[in-house]
Amino acid sequence: MGKNAIISVFDKTNLDLIANFLIKKKFTIYSTGGTSQYLKGINIPHIEISKYTKQKEILDGRVKTLHPKIFGGLLGTNSRNHLKEQKRRGIVIFDILVINLYPFEETVKRTKDKSKIIEMIDIGGHSLIRAAVKNYNHTIPITNPSDYKNFIKAFPLKQTQRKIFAKKAIQQVANYDNAIFNWFDGNTKDEYELRYGENPHQNARALVDNDKFTQLSGDKKLSYNNLLDLDAAVKIAYGVNTKNNICAIIKHNTPCGAAIEKKQTQCYEKALAGDPLSAFGGIVSFNKKVNKETAKLLKKNFYEVISAPSYEKEALDILKTKKNLRVIKVKKINQKLEERSFFGGTLIQDTNNKKTSIENINGVNKLSLEKISFFVNVLKNIKSNAIALFDENSLISQSGGQTSRVDALQNCLYKFNLRHRFRKIKKAYLFSDAFFPFVDSLSIIKKQKIKIETYAPMGSKNDPDIRRDIKKHRLNFFKLSERHFKH
Repeated sequence: MGKNAIISVFDKTNLDLIANFLIKKKFTIYSTGGTSQYLKGINIPHIEISKYTKQKEILDGRVKTLHPKIFGGLLGTNSRNHLKEQKRRGIVIFDILVINLYPFEETVKRTKDKSKIIEMIDIGGHSLIRAAVKNYNHTIPITNPSDYKNFIKAFPLKQTQRKIFAKKAIQQVANYDNAIFNWFDGNTKDEYELRYGENPHQNARALVDNDKFTQLSGDKKLSYNNLLDLDAAVKIAYGVNTKNNICAIIKHNTPCGAAIEKKQTQCYEKALAGDPLSAFGGIVSFNKKVNKETAKLLKKNFYEVISAPSYEKEALDILKTKKNLRVIKVKKINQKLEERSFFGGTLIQDTNNKKTSIENINGVNKLSLEKISFFVNVLKNIKSNAIALFDENSLISQSGGQTSRVDALQNCLYKFNLRHRFRKIKKAYLFSDAFFPFVDSLSIIKKQKIKIETYAPMGSKNDPDIRRDIKKHRLNFFKLSERHFKH
């Protein structure tokens, strides 16, 4: 019994290599329309699929290989019943499938014409691959031109090698299906080669929604750290639905400045004043169109990235004069899930976007719900244990990533007293991402020279002691409805 192969490819890279090898090994090649024309051009003997099936391509080429004589040849085993039926029906047994799919993702990147994109959803090729994968013990799928040399070198393939080719083939199908799903879901992604990972010796890349993320200027590629910091900045800037301006400044994935104000220039200046030293080389994000006046202020300092939903033309022209500054346009985010890898796989959770409410434990709250929401949104983007201190409109000190809440509190207050001792701040708002388990934190707050209102969840077994101490020290204390750990 002779050996047979199907060749049906869109990408004809190195096709002469694999075709000539199969002919040399005495394979009979069967091929579809466009591939058949190409094989004729390079003098490769073959049989057209339509002549074998006695069924011409129909519906403008949408149906070529969907035929029992094709799939019967791909899916048959060596069982007596299968061999008998294949012989009776005149079905050729296919040992090799050389195939690749229509360039769906490339087409999505190239055009927004839905009709052209739809035509790049492969049907026959997709089905042929699945059939060969299911029957990999008898049919070898080769789906990537870069694997032709590997196949030739390994031929005839051992069982373990067959499985490797099958695995690669079904992975391609999975990626292909995912790309189609993302397009229908409105989540088409571009792959970006990044400058490096967390460290220069680590390679890195990113998959980015191409309709939500656009780099408008900057000669340098983004790095892994740039995007991590940008993510934190955007979450703070876009995290509260408000008519006011929000500005967030991020350094090492931690907010060093954040503010909410009516006027954009004032908003930026307030955010910068929180920690101007740490802001150097940071990421700045806005929730509104960046205007010319703000751009002039931004130009005075060194930043890695500026992001906003849009820019005035004059503002963009000003920012473009800074050669290495990456200016990014980011559409409003609507993230539903968060993912991160761990040694055993992938962790998936809902995005932390629940609206916060407060309960009056002691004192009278004068903060608006908008301000509370903004302050909590900044807080939840600081690593736990997290303490954040605010004036009326902006972040003035923070401490996160500590193993002790007392350490986080003391560090936050120390930085505040060091940096802002010359400012006439009479009142501050202290937010904690989780409850205070002991009264020691309350004693530290009480000793401060300025009046501090405290906002924190409760839930400790020591809550009765905490409540007594709040009343004892006459602290203004408000219970947050949720904790906001970030690990």
